[in-house]
Formats: sequence, structure tokens, C-alpha cells
Amino acid sequence: MGIFPELDFFMGILPKERRLKMYRKVLGCFLLVLISLAGLSVAPNSIFAAESKVIKLGVLLPLSGGTFAEAGLQAKEGFLMALDEINKEGGALGKKIELIIEDDMGKPEVGVAAAEKLINRDKVAVLLGGYSSTITYAIMGAIKRYEPVVAWIGAGAPKVEKFVGKERWYFHYHPVSYHRQAAVRNFLDSLKPRPKTIALAYEDGLYGTDSATVAKGYLEKAGFEIVLFEPYKSKATDFTPLLTKIKKLNPDIYYWVGYAGDCILMIKQSKEIDFNPKLFLAIAVNFPDYKPSLGKTGDWVAGSCPWIPQVGLPAAKEFMKKYRKYNPTANGEPEYWVPLGYINLRTVVDAIRKAGSLEKNKIIAALEKTDYASAMGRIRFTKDEGGGIHQAIQSHIITQWQNGQPVVVWPAELAGGTVKYPTPPWNQR
Repeated sequence: MGIFPELDFFMGILPKERRLKMYRKVLGCFLLVLISLAGLSVAPNSIFAAESKVIKLGVLLPLSGGTFAEAGLQAKEGFLMALDEINKEGGALGKKIELIIEDDMGKPEVGVAAAEKLINRDKVAVLLGGYSSTITYAIMGAIKRYEPVVAWIGAGAPKVEKFVGKERWYFHYHPVSYHRQAAVRNFLDSLKPRPKTIALAYEDGLYGTDSATVAKGYLEKAGFEIVLFEPYKSKATDFTPLLTKIKKLNPDIYYWVGYAGDCILMIKQSKEIDFNPKLFLAIAVNFPDYKPSLGKTGDWVAGSCPWIPQVGLPAAKEFMKKYRKYNPTANGEPEYWVPLGYINLRTVVDAIRKAGSLEKNKIIAALEKTDYASAMGRIRFTKDEGGGIHQAIQSHIITQWQNGQPVVVWPAELAGGTVKYPTPPWNQR
């Protein structure tokens, strides 16, 4: 009698050859089931043992690929600075923090694949980082079904906020574009003599298009005349046709909405064709390569940003002391992405500590109670005018390069100097 009596009876009525084949198949299947069950009984324990030593957090940044990489590398430095401090403090929940950092290469499809990997393969507790609005929109579209905890420092386009800003699992640090554009409008309104005409150019991705539309509405409502509203291709190698067109319009202000990677060429080629409005105003002018690349040519240019080291906040001075100690060989001043990356990790780990668990809803609840004094001001997640429910930073400053140094010129309570305006001709600087 075999181990399956009913099977033996059935086999008995079959020819011998077929009976042997059937026995082999059945026993083979039985062995596979046993092996699978054995694997299941061991796998969870071995996985738990490996994961119990660290808490994995995923970071997505553009670390290569041209235009975006400058900011991504700066943010990475801030993450690593915070990681060093946190693990020296003992980590969280008795475990070290491990960052799994992925490069989105400035490409939506790469960012989506990296986010899927971090969530499904690496099983990270929280997804941090971020930069481009276009890439963020693609990533959130792909991972929304998982509802992971996301603490995001990039993506200032209102369209991203409309897409995921009301999700309880999504926390956003970087100001949204309308915060920036409100600051730009108020700054321009404060200039004397008050400018009348503005040429507005923007990079043709989601960030530039969305932000420029907001800017145009704010500026026109304030009484400024927009004499040009035109997109350009980020990473272009020649802006001369665009600049020549704007020069002929002779605007009081040339304001362009784009990324740091385009700024240097934009200013150099403006000088080459002797285009000199009363004020150059950009989104990104406070980054490490600005001064080495432009020298005196970069003076008189203004820009809007959330932070520079010279901002009048006591916590900023303390942060810079830590930064210099952590990176004594740093060349130049850090861009705001350094403290933003630092703040991102510190607040997430602080929430994990307070949650006392890696359970998603407990981390979310702890993040919602964040109250962190940072180099960029107090970090709290509050409701935003655009509909987001977890927005951290909502303010912007205006800076201007003067004598080779960035100076905060607006708002008055944080200013380290006054704006130099109007800009003199190139041959008189």
C-alpha cells in the first residue's frame, strides 16, 4: 500500500507504463510543495534578522544628467551630513539608519523605476528627496497606488500639489511656485522707480510652464505689463535668438523661470549681445558654480530662493558651523539644497523616533506633529492655499549678487543690504 491509497486504486487500473509516469509526476509535485513550505518557514526569520539591524530609508535625487545634477549633489551632501550626526546619536529605535540613494538621472522613466525598486524591493520605510516637478509627477503617478510615506523636498509646480498634495501620506518641504511668485511680485512692486514692463521666459517642462503661468497672473494683476511670455528648452546650448528677441522689446525687467544649469549661459550671452535691462531676475542664482563661472559678469543679477547662508536667522549661523566642521574642504557656499536635504532626513528620523515604530500610520501621525527649528526657519506641516495638507516652507527671499557676494535684499526684516537698481550698462560696470 502506498502513501495515497485512493491514488493506488486509481493507478491500478492504468497500464504499467502510464502508472509509473503518473507516480513520478505526483511525487515531484509533492516534493516541490514540501520545499516551498520549508522555504517559507525559514525566509521570514532570515529576512527579519537582516532588517532588524538597520532602518532603511530611500532617497531619490538627480546626481547625473546635466542641468539637475548640481542641486541633487548639494542635497545629497545635506543628507549625508544629517546621516552622520544621526547614527552618531545612536540612530532610531535602537537601529542605525541606512540610506539607499538612487540617481534619477534627470529622466522620468529612470525616476519611476528607482522609486518602484525602493518601495518594492528595498522595502524602505519612507521615500525622501526629489527635485524636478516633471519627474516627481511621473513618480507619484506610478507609486500612488502603494500609498507609501513620502517626505519630498523637490517639485514646486502647483500641478504636483493638486495631484498628491491632499494625500495624507505625502509631505512637501519646498515652497510651491505661488509662494515664490508672490515674493517676486512684492519685490518688484517695492522697486523705485517701479518697473512697468517685464519679459518672462520659462523652461518648457512642467515646472517652468506651471510656475510661469502663476507668475504671469500675479504680475499682471499687480499692474505690470508682460511684453513677452515664451518657453525655452532647458539645457539648450544657445539662448541668443531668445535674448535678441527680448532685447528688441526693451523690457524694464527680464525674468526667467528655469533651473540653475541654464543660468550661466543666459547671463554670458546677454553680455555678448549687449542686452542689459534695468534688472536681471532669475529663479536660481545661488549655486556653487555661479561665481567661478561668471566672476564680475554675475554681479547685479537678482534671484529668488528659500535660503542662503547669509540670511538673518540665528539657526542658519549654527548650521553653517556644523557644515564647515563636517565638510572643511567645501569650495564656496552651499546652495539651499544642502540644508533642505539635512532637514528632510532629520525631521523624518525625528518622526520615527517619536512614533516608536515603523508602522506607516504612526510615522504619518508623528510627521504631522513636526515642529523643528531649522536653518530655513521653523518646520511645521500645515495646510496650504493651493490645497496641500502638509506644506512645510512657504516663504522666499530675494538676493542680488553684489561685488562677488550674494546679498539678501528682500524682505527688509531679513535683508543684509539694499538692492542695486537700475543696472548700469555692461561697459560701465
